[in-house]
Amino acid sequence: MPYRLRNLLAVVTLLGIVACNQAPSSEPASPLHGVWSMTASDPGDGTAVIDPSQPGIYIFAEGYYSGVYAPLAELRVPSEVPFQPTSEEMVAQHESIIVNTGTYETVGSTVTFRPIIAKSPGFVGGSSTATFTVEGNTLTLEWLTVESSDGVSAGDVADSQTFQRVE
Repeated sequence: MPYRLRNLLAVVTLLGIVACNQAPSSEPASPLHGVWSMTASDPGDGTAVIDPSQPGIYIFAEGYYSGVYAPLAELRVPSEVPFQPTSEEMVAQHESIIVNTGTYETVGSTVTFRPIIAKSPGFVGGSSTATFTVEGNTLTLEWLTVESSDGVSAGDVADSQTFQRVE
């Protein structure tokens, strides 16, 4: 397994272990608390909603989150030689997945994400915001902002995702 992939898996696993082993809080759990599997994605650019979406998972626990998802309609393409991508395959694979994990906080129906580690190093120390709704076992995130660590905006981020509670 490539060094970077092994390290990413180790960090996501460690965050999950740490988040699950936090002492119980006397405050009520966030409505986001739990494990959510992405079911649909709307790119927000006028193209068709991707339903069903490619795989995606968000985990929320005691102020920490981890999010990994494939934002495109097309299936991710593996390397011709497993775990040994060419430069072109590596670029395509990089562009076909969103990965970040860190802390989150909610105020009303707005959630702010602050990545501790991300696929894009410039996002670490930055933030993103989304409005959220939770209806039964369905979570919808509608993205408002995405900013790098030095305050550069990603521009118009009108996309949204729908998730089903897994746990």
